[in-house]
Amino acid sequence: MKLALTLEQFIQSNEAPGASGIFSSIMSDLGLSCRMTAALLRKGNFTGDLSKGASTNSSGDQQAPLDIQANNIFLNILKNNGSVAALVSEELEEIHYFEGSEDQKYIVILDPLDGSGNLDINAPVSSIFSIVRNPSNTKPTTEEVLKAGKDPVAAGICLYGLATTFAFCTGDGVHGFSQDLESGAFFYTHPYMKISDEAKEVAINFSNKNYWNKAITRYVDECFLGKEGPRQKYFNTRWYASAAAELNRILVRGGVFIYPACSNGKPQGVLRKLYEAWPMAYLVEAAGGKATDGKTRVLDLEASDLHERTPFAMGSSSEIDLLEKYHKNQ
Repeated sequence: MKLALTLEQFIQSNEAPGASGIFSSIMSDLGLSCRMTAALLRKGNFTGDLSKGASTNSSGDQQAPLDIQANNIFLNILKNNGSVAALVSEELEEIHYFEGSEDQKYIVILDPLDGSGNLDINAPVSSIFSIVRNPSNTKPTTEEVLKAGKDPVAAGICLYGLATTFAFCTGDGVHGFSQDLESGAFFYTHPYMKISDEAKEVAINFSNKNYWNKAITRYVDECFLGKEGPRQKYFNTRWYASAAAELNRILVRGGVFIYPACSNGKPQGVLRKLYEAWPMAYLVEAAGGKATDGKTRVLDLEASDLHERTPFAMGSSSEIDLLEKYHKNQ
C-alpha cells in the first residue's frame, strides 16, 4: 500500500525553487504544536479541571486552564524556531515579540483553543492560525499586524475530535491531513478540499433568535419551512460552539455557519477579525465558498484593535449570496 505524504513532506515538496526553508519550518512547527496540543487534550480530566475558570482573556472571554496551556505550547515551539518575529494570540493582550527575532520575516496569528467551553463535555475544539509577512524590518506595530492579517501567506485549522485533523491553505487550495496516532504524524488525506454549493445544514445559536436582525431571521426561518417553503427543501441544524469545528464540517460536506450581530449585548457578534474571521474567510474562499459580515466580504473589513469583533457568516457561495441579498433588502 502506498503511504500518503506526511505534512512535513507535503510542505517541502511544494517549496518554491530556491526557498530558504523558513516558511516550511514554521508550518512544520505549527503542525508539531497541534500534535502536542492534541496529546494534552487526550488526557482529558487527568489534566485537571476542564471547565472555564475565573480568569478572562483580553477579549473578555472566560479562560479554561487548557486555553493557557495550549497557548504556551505554540508560544514556546515558535520561540525555539528562531524565525518568527512575533506571536499575536487571542489569549494575549498585546503582541508577543520573540527576543532576538523581532526583525524576522513572518508573524504568526493564533486562536490556540477555539471552543474551549466544550472541553468539560468532551465536544470538539480547534486551533486556528495564520502566517503573515512582517511588514516591518523591526518590531511590527499593532497597525501593521492588523493590515497584514487580512492578507495571510497561509492559514489553517486543527480539529481535535474523534480524530485530529489539520487543514491549511497557502493560496493554491485547501489541503487536509489526518493524524496517525501510532506514529503521531499527519498524513495527507484530503486533497484540494472544495465547499459544495449545495447546502443542507445551517449552524446558528438559536438561543439568540429574539435578538437577530430581520435579514437573519428571514433567512433562518425560510431554511426550516421545508419543501413547501421558498427554499423548497429541508435543512438540518448543527451547533458545535466552535467556529473552526463548523468550518471543518463545511469543508467536508458544505453548509453555512452564522454568528450575527445580536441586540442582547453582542452588536458585533463574538468572533475576532484577526484570530478567527480573517483566517477562516481565507480558507473558505480558497475552497470555493464565501464569508461575509452580512454586507461586506470579511477579508475587506478593516480593524483598529487586535481583539475587534465582527458579525460573521461563512459557507456555500449561493447561501452567502442569499444572506447578503436579504441584508441589502431589509
